Amino acid sequence: MVDKNVDVNELVRAYVSQIEGLRAEIARIDTAISALRQSLATLRSLKELGEGKIVLVPVGSIAQVEMKIEKMDKIVVSVGQNISAELEFDEALKYIEGEINKLLALRLILEQSIAELYSKIEDEIEKLQSGEEKEEEENAKEE
Repeated sequence: MVDKNVDVNELVRAYVSQIEGLRAEIARIDTAISALRQSLATLRSLKELGEGKIVLVPVGSIAQVEMKIEKMDKIVVSVGQNISAELEFDEALKYIEGEINKLLALRLILEQSIAELYSKIEDEIEKLQSGEEKEEEENAKEE
């Protein structure tokens, strides 16, 4: 029975390791979602400020420059692999919202995978416990 315990412990450790990896991926997704939501909020705020307003734009980590809002009709968004596209303002917002929705869907899949791994861990523990109970019953019968 000791060998079976070792096998179950190793299997449970492997599942826990997978869960930790999935949680780390979820954390990265959460960071990306947060950044995209901040982009949406910033774009909406800039649009509300309107043309002619002066804003400070960060340049690196310690400097800012004054810029005047001219037009918010077109927004340049990254579409992947260092490629950007110029989109109408509303179209850009929809594109960013679509990216958020894709990440939320991926996050849900990862959460479901975690739940499945927890279920597998519980199954292994139940198997181990029922095996130990059977062994105890057999030992009791022999005595």
